[in-house]
Amino acid sequence: MVSALTAFLIRVRVLVNRLSARLGLGENGFLVVLAVLIGIVTAGAAVSFHELIRLIRVYLYGGVADGALYGRHVWLLVLFPAAGGLAVGLANWLLARGRGAGAAAAGHGVVDVMETVTRASGWLRPRAALETLVTSAVTIGTGGSAGAEGPIVQIGAAISSGFGRAFALARPQAPVLIGCGTAAGISAVFDAPIGGVIFTLEVILYDFSIRAFAPIVLASVIANVTTRAIFHRLQPGMEHAIFAMPQNVGAGQELNWPSLPSFVVLGLLCGGVGVTLTRLMYRTEELFRRAPIPRPLKPAVGGALLGVLGVSYVVIFGWLLLDRIKPIDYYAMPAFFGDGYVVVQQLFDPKFYAQWDPPKLALVLAFLVGAKVVGTCLTLGSGGSGGVIAPSLFLGAASGALLGLALQRLGLSAGVGIGFYALVGMGAVLAAVVHAPLAAILILFEVTQQRGVILPAMLASVVATGTARLIFRDSIYTLGLRRRGVTVGTSSDLRILRRMTVDQVELDPVNAVKLDTPFEHLVRLTAESGAVDFVAFDPAGTYAGLVTADDVRTALLQPEAIPLLLAGEVVRPEVPCVSSADDLAGVLETFSRFEVSRLPVCVAGTPGHVIGLISRGALMRRYHRALTES
Repeated sequence: MVSALTAFLIRVRVLVNRLSARLGLGENGFLVVLAVLIGIVTAGAAVSFHELIRLIRVYLYGGVADGALYGRHVWLLVLFPAAGGLAVGLANWLLARGRGAGAAAAGHGVVDVMETVTRASGWLRPRAALETLVTSAVTIGTGGSAGAEGPIVQIGAAISSGFGRAFALARPQAPVLIGCGTAAGISAVFDAPIGGVIFTLEVILYDFSIRAFAPIVLASVIANVTTRAIFHRLQPGMEHAIFAMPQNVGAGQELNWPSLPSFVVLGLLCGGVGVTLTRLMYRTEELFRRAPIPRPLKPAVGGALLGVLGVSYVVIFGWLLLDRIKPIDYYAMPAFFGDGYVVVQQLFDPKFYAQWDPPKLALVLAFLVGAKVVGTCLTLGSGGSGGVIAPSLFLGAASGALLGLALQRLGLSAGVGIGFYALVGMGAVLAAVVHAPLAAILILFEVTQQRGVILPAMLASVVATGTARLIFRDSIYTLGLRRRGVTVGTSSDLRILRRMTVDQVELDPVNAVKLDTPFEHLVRLTAESGAVDFVAFDPAGTYAGLVTADDVRTALLQPEAIPLLLAGEVVRPEVPCVSSADDLAGVLETFSRFEVSRLPVCVAGTPGHVIGLISRGALMRRYHRALTES
């Protein structure tokens, strides 16, 4: 049944590609069809994800009156995120056991997608979409300090992978198809179709080629239109509700000479905040990894510590400093719980600042910046599921508001409102965290629709990214990749080599010898047939190592010892047999590490079965051919 369905889907793909070629649209027309389907399905998943988060949040935090939740039942602020962490920890543990002992649980969605694109099989497990949707919704809905954007990137990528597997697409097409899913997800969440495309090309794929651009743009547009239509039906009068932003934010504000230094300072501040989040995130993750706590309980511990921080916030700033049940209204959770978008929106409103005593507001904002960094690290570092984009936006808004408040008190605001600093800071911290200033600027512009935000955002985002790179070279995503052993680079060399595998390169024949073969035989073969490298096998016929041309030449320097030598005495057992399914970027690293000109190639899944030798020259010829084709 399954094989018949697969065969049918493959025939559909072939027919669509043939029709596309006849119409002069190229041979990859089927990617365009899939882009439309991916956009629609990912939009539906994004809406479902958003609604599940909302339902969990309303059920827990909306089911208890503020007077009780922030009064005699304040302990619930510890219980809710701890319970959510426990549920996620148990779910991830059970899922990991079901996939095998070495399987990774859902976690940093964008990093998982980037790793798949760069070095893995090219596809995510389609079931990861549902797993990530549920675990991330529970994390965020119960109060975990994380955002929905990272998970929806992974959900979109998993949906794309499901289509790719179903239609048996080749691995070289995987990055573009996965890019369709990630762009569709960002477009649906932020109502930012352009930002979704640029985020995918700038962060996920490192690829701005026309071949990648067209289907990704189409998926992003379709996802955005679909999401708007769904929300219009769910909430008449509102076309989009995932990230609502007041449309008059920044009206009349423009970058000018008097205000220019303040946005440079904002960029410096936001760059420092971004690096702090990046480095502390992985320090916390390492701390929890080493902690003697059962794996399923770690997210619960992180949630409980977040809850303690929330109670401290309520007691210190609500009960003691402000003499009110909670410091910031209109948000059921403590301000730094969840995605915090409601709090961010308040920071843009001039009426919000009119209600506060400036010194007290400065204390609250400073605490919120620190609490959001720590809370996000506790949530995600302990094993919770969620993204870092929403925390980055929150940190940028709070940091910008804090700087704007200080400049206004000092008379140095140059007529710029505090809310506008919060708005620009939002994009600057995002740029510093993900090292993608172009995507951050475009997302900020699309969610505000204010032309005046472009120039200040460009300046602050570039300064913030430069500051972050100067302090620490990695973004929060590339650091995660490096910790997993993935070489990170933006060059076309790595991008193309990662998409090709050993079985796409012409192999040299194997010159096989046994470990007990006299070395004189190897010398004779070299002289008679021009054999260069020899593959040695043990008595069982399993690969035992490589005898290189350099080894033969070195032995010839002592001709009196040649009659006494066996191949096993000069073999290099440390030289690995690369798999036919390995990507060429990894093989190139292996060449450099062992300083050989050829490597034995084994059939994927059978390490001892050598089928040929891959040479460095053949690899580079294949790379140059692919570079020309692209």
